[in-house]
Amino acid sequence: MGTSGYELRFCSTGGGSTSTPSASWPYVVVPGSVGVVGDMFLFTADTTGFNINTYDGTSSHFLQARWSWDNAGTFASAPSFTAYSDTTHAAASPGTQPGTQSGSPIVNGHASDTSSTSYLKANAYGYGVDTGGTQQTPSANAGGTLTATSGTAGSVSPGTGAWLATWQSLQAATQFITDGVIPKATTAGLYYIVLALYTGPNMATSSAMLPVLTFSYTYV
Repeated sequence: MGTSGYELRFCSTGGGSTSTPSASWPYVVVPGSVGVVGDMFLFTADTTGFNINTYDGTSSHFLQARWSWDNAGTFASAPSFTAYSDTTHAAASPGTQPGTQSGSPIVNGHASDTSSTSYLKANAYGYGVDTGGTQQTPSANAGGTLTATSGTAGSVSPGTGAWLATWQSLQAATQFITDGVIPKATTAGLYYIVLALYTGPNMATSSAMLPVLTFSYTYV
């Protein structure tokens, strides 16, 4: 993503288009069993979108999305990322449906569908930029264990030049991913990630679910 404020929109396989406005975005039918939501689009404006064809809710992809930073600053701590239920960055209530914010049904998960982990999963590759300033870019699929119940309490971190062996749930400050190092100061970098969104029969219905992907860091 080139800037903050862009929208990632999910829909059933074949259900969306690159010009469909947000108000007309197709609903996802509540399934009879837990499964992935099959398509993901990036929108830079209401009717200006791009189909992310390296997404299908599986672990068989690698060049799908990335966080980026320039060479203007210095990290004071390792950056992390997660999903919050809205821009207030409120704590999650694991397993609670529907929850109190627009994105709560996704972020909170459900005891039966996701073992109270988030419906939104992620994997990350390496360090982005390591302490010596070397960019780490994947050349193979994420692989690893990915299920609707994937998720580890607290933070997990990939090793150098490697994907996480088990995908992480993105659930506010309850479950998230942290870079394994503090990237080299004043060095531009790219931190590669892949996503998978699940849904299930116990997810609450809503006209719009708007979780917020958040990249957090401190700086000098």
